[in-house]
Amino acid sequence: MSNYSDICIVGAGIGGLTCASRLINADASKNLSMRVFDLNATVGGRIQSRKIDGEEIAELGAARYSPQLHPHFQQLMQASGDPHAVYPFTQAVFHDRMQEKLKATLLGLSSMLKEHPEDSFLEFVSHYLGVAEATRIIKATGYDALLLPIVSASMAYDIIKKHPETQNFTENAGNQWLYATDGYSQLLGQLQRQAQAAGVEFQLERRLLSVEKSGADHILAFSHKGDTQMHRARHLIMTIPPSAMARLNLDFPANWSPYQYDSLPLFKGFLTFDKAWWQQLGLTDKVLMADNPLRKIYFKSDKYLLFYTDSESATYWRDSLAQGENVYLERVRSCLEEVLPLNGQPLPDIKAHFYKHWPHGVEFCLEPEAEHPAALLHQDGIIACSDAYTSHCGWMEGGLISAQQASRLLLERLAELTEESGSDETLTTSSTERA
Repeated sequence: MSNYSDICIVGAGIGGLTCASRLINADASKNLSMRVFDLNATVGGRIQSRKIDGEEIAELGAARYSPQLHPHFQQLMQASGDPHAVYPFTQAVFHDRMQEKLKATLLGLSSMLKEHPEDSFLEFVSHYLGVAEATRIIKATGYDALLLPIVSASMAYDIIKKHPETQNFTENAGNQWLYATDGYSQLLGQLQRQAQAAGVEFQLERRLLSVEKSGADHILAFSHKGDTQMHRARHLIMTIPPSAMARLNLDFPANWSPYQYDSLPLFKGFLTFDKAWWQQLGLTDKVLMADNPLRKIYFKSDKYLLFYTDSESATYWRDSLAQGENVYLERVRSCLEEVLPLNGQPLPDIKAHFYKHWPHGVEFCLEPEAEHPAALLHQDGIIACSDAYTSHCGWMEGGLISAQQASRLLLERLAELTEESGSDETLTTSSTERA
C-alpha cells in the first residue's frame, strides 16, 4: 500500500465526507489520489445512529434539521432520497406557568439587546429581573450553556431561536423540523460508497499524532492499533474540530486565526421500559422541561425516553456514571419522579438504558459576531474546516458550509497549479515515485 496521497482529508464526519464528495466530482482533482483518515471505526463523527430492538432509530448525536435554518443539509437529504418525517418535539411542556414567563421575558427584553452588547445573557436578564429570577428563567430554556459568562445576550437569543424546543418564544415559531426516520447512517454510508466508487480510500481507526512540513508535502504520523504509521500528502484538509486541532503540533489557533475557540460537553441518556407508561400522562412525542439535571426529557412515541443536557448537567451525569451505573440510574429515577405527575406512584422499572457523553459536543468561536472565514488556511497550505468556524449553531449545517468553503479553496489552488503547469496531467504523481 502506498504511503502517499495527492489529497489527504483528516476527519470522516459530515465535513470530511462533503469535502471528498465535492473533490471527486471536480475536474481540477479528477486525476488525483485521495485518502480519508478518521480515528473512529466508522464514518460520521458527531452523527451516530443506533437501532433499538432492531427497529426504532435513536440518534446519539445530531438528531434533527430545519429546512428553513439548514438549507444545505435539507438539499443533501433530498438528493439522498432517504425517508424523513416531522420532528415532534417543538412543543415543550413546562411547570408553574414558566412557559408564559419565559416567553414574556424574552419578547419583552429583546428590544434592549443593543443597550448591552458586552453583557453575558445572565447579566443582561439580571439587570432587569435580578439574579435569582434571571437564573430561574434561563434554566427554563433547558440549556445550561446560556448561564455561562462566555454566552452573550445576543448569542443566547440566536441559540433560542434556532432550537425546536424554544423557537416558539421567538420570531422563528413557524420553522419546520424534520428527522431521518431510518437514521443518518444511511446518508453517511451513501456518501462514503460514492467516494470509494470514485477511487477514494478510507483509512479508519487512525489517530493523527502530528503533521510536519517536508518540501512541498506534508508528513502525517498516525497511531493505528499500537503502531505508528507515516503518510505523505501533497494537499491536506483537516476536517476536525478546534479542540482536536489544539492537541496537535500546529500551534492552533495562533497560526491559524485571530479568534479563540471553546467547547461544551453534551450528554444524552436513553431509557426503555416494558410499557410506554408516559402515554397515560399525555406526554407522547412531547418534551418536558425539568428544573433539575435532566433539563429536557423527550418521550418518543411508545419507544423510549431520552434526556438531553449540556454543560454543568452533562458533567453531572458523566460524574454519576463514574460512580457506577447503579448510582447513575438511581439519580435518573429520582430526578424523573421529581418532575413527573406520577401521583405518588414509583417510576416503572427501567428495562434497558444506554447513553452518549460528548466531551466537546458543541464547539464554537468566542467572537461569534466577527467576520469569521468559514474555513481556515495555514501558512503551510493546510486547510481546516469545522462548523465552529461558521455562524451557524447547527452541527450538520455548519459542517457543510465550512466543508464547501474548504473544498473551494483547494480547487482554486489546484486550478492555479494546472494553469501554471499548462496540463493537469503534471499534477498527478505516481504512488511508486512518492512512496
